[in-house]
Amino acid sequence: MDKVMNRQSLIFLFLSCLSAFPGNAQIILHSADETKDFALKYNAGNKVQQLKTTQTKQNKRTANAFLFPNISAGASGQYNIHVQETPVPGELMGKPGETVFLKFGKDYNYTAGINVNYNLLNWTSVFESKTASAQVNLQESSESYYAQQLKQQAVQAYYAVVVSQQAIDIWKQNLAVADSIKDLTNKKFSEGLVDLLSVNQAEINRKDVQQQLDRAQLYLDQCQVQLKSVLSIPDSVSVSVIEKQAFAPVEADQLSLLPDKEAGVYKNQASVSDYQMKAARSAFLPQISLKGYFGSYHYSDNIDPSFGSNWKPLSYVGLSVSVPIFTGFANKSKYNASKIEKQMALNNYQEAIRNSQINDSQLWRRYYSALRVANITLEKLKLSEQNMALALRKYEEGLTGLSDYLNTFDANLSIQNQYLTDASQFRVVQAEMEARR
Repeated sequence: MDKVMNRQSLIFLFLSCLSAFPGNAQIILHSADETKDFALKYNAGNKVQQLKTTQTKQNKRTANAFLFPNISAGASGQYNIHVQETPVPGELMGKPGETVFLKFGKDYNYTAGINVNYNLLNWTSVFESKTASAQVNLQESSESYYAQQLKQQAVQAYYAVVVSQQAIDIWKQNLAVADSIKDLTNKKFSEGLVDLLSVNQAEINRKDVQQQLDRAQLYLDQCQVQLKSVLSIPDSVSVSVIEKQAFAPVEADQLSLLPDKEAGVYKNQASVSDYQMKAARSAFLPQISLKGYFGSYHYSDNIDPSFGSNWKPLSYVGLSVSVPIFTGFANKSKYNASKIEKQMALNNYQEAIRNSQINDSQLWRRYYSALRVANITLEKLKLSEQNMALALRKYEEGLTGLSDYLNTFDANLSIQNQYLTDASQFRVVQAEMEARR
């Protein structure tokens, strides 16, 4: 039943996403914060987490049902094929010394009334209710942790598109330079200043740049697909990122990290295990319940019940006390297993706290290290571009050969690739930190 409901929920979410994005629509993203908000609103997995939270709240209401009495109304009819005979002393019937069998009752018996049952003290139900409340907290913390991971994935996918678009721009500029070098070399060849070897080198260089541009375009397409997947955007809907990566030093953000949501999940798991252990232990405690019946009865010689004065009142109130003495070893084994489960949950929580402190410290180091590396690589890139301009001028003036210029050009390409890699790594760490804001 649960699998069928989950499948129906996923189908409903998929259809909802399709209806949210009409055909040939376009999603335009302007910032990382906008991407995070979009992911939290439309991501199918996040919607499932929200449904699970609603489900646990309904389970909590079910577990709290023991706080209210169970009231039911009922009526019954009985046909006595043989009315029971009861032996009585014959003196009552004028037959001293004999035993006489008399029938007390009628062929048809009818009863109608209201049953009331209420648990005055049932520790198992109490701790099951507390367990249900703890499971609500556990699911809410799981939803928060999922949202934290989702925001990180969304921002990383967003920055991947931003850096990929920057790579496209860089390779387009490189292709324009390669085209100009090819044209310049062909001109010099026609003037007899260079040989065919230089012409072929210029053409090979242009083709290499064209290949890199094609690879960059393919990578951009893959990043856009990844971004669509995180945002649960149908393939028929296009997504565009407006933000452009600036060729400027990156400044450190004044971020204050919130506690890692993962530790909260383990903490609430320990709380659930604690109440489950107490519920298992409560099987050894007494239970007190109150029951009552408020109704009437009627005896008749025929099948047709009447609704007159022949109905007599029948009401009672009873108190039940149940004290378990021996229930086998199942409850004891269940209690011992729940103690182990609680201890494992506590160990996981303590380990999560330690790991969170270590990871936070490492995260700050990674952040500042990636920032410094990206800025240094940017400085190298600017120097390399100056070298490119100087080498091109010397080649135009005939002071150097094409091979010397192409060496400078290749060195510049290498630094460009390094810059794109370092910028991507910085954005990955930055996304991880922004998910903790």
